[in-house]
Amino acid sequence: MTTEEIETLFAATLIGDYDDDAPWAAVKALRRNGNREIFDSACEWCTSPEPLKRARGADILCQLRAPKTPEQELNKAIPDPIYVSESFDILSRMIASESDEQALSSELHGLGHLRQEGSASILAPFATHPSAEIRFSVACALGSFPNDPEAIPTLIGLADDQDDDVRDWTLFALGSQSDADSQEIREVFVRHLEDSFPNAREEAIAGLAKRKDHRAALPLLRLMESGSYFSHHEYDFRPLLDAPDDVDWGIEDYIDALYSRFPELLPLRESL
Repeated sequence: MTTEEIETLFAATLIGDYDDDAPWAAVKALRRNGNREIFDSACEWCTSPEPLKRARGADILCQLRAPKTPEQELNKAIPDPIYVSESFDILSRMIASESDEQALSSELHGLGHLRQEGSASILAPFATHPSAEIRFSVACALGSFPNDPEAIPTLIGLADDQDDDVRDWTLFALGSQSDADSQEIREVFVRHLEDSFPNAREEAIAGLAKRKDHRAALPLLRLMESGSYFSHHEYDFRPLLDAPDDVDWGIEDYIDALYSRFPELLPLRESL
């Protein structure tokens, strides 16, 4: 990639609104063609007085990879990130002094992508930020550290957040992504079995089922009887039913297995 092409892509990241497809396409093009020139330019933007440039600098650094080799293209392999420790240091310093909400959100998300030790303690103070967008960024980023002892208490606190998306992603991190288990964690899931947000409710069911907690049986049956569920949760549902990982079940299979494994549910067959 030439210097001119790199400069054109950097300029394109600033056009339109932050969440528009076109600027993000430019960000992704820079990320997958990573080299020292792109890294240095992104670093320079991270110290810009313009908040959008700081945000884009963080967006680029956190997933910068060298171009795929022919062998990686053939095998559909993803190259390892480059300049990870340097990028972590840069984003950590940015977070400590950031005043712009969008830039801060990008920097917090970036820590999740970089997956470096010590990130959970940097993320934790922002779990009580007044902005739901910032708390959402923390929830998403902590999903990269689901078994970090420093992340678990923060996730437990975020699980009761007033924002639907924050609860949803937090329960996903604590339930599906984490292997941590305790009575306190299980009670978090139990509290959200009747969550007003359906996605968060399903994450709570999956978290309990993964830990073979029988309190997930009835909510899981109701979920299956409703006719839909997120297929990515199948690996979380199966432990409750002692089902092998390689079974290819549909909704009716899950329903039959639930009635077989929990015969106390049989009286509900006609009412559900």
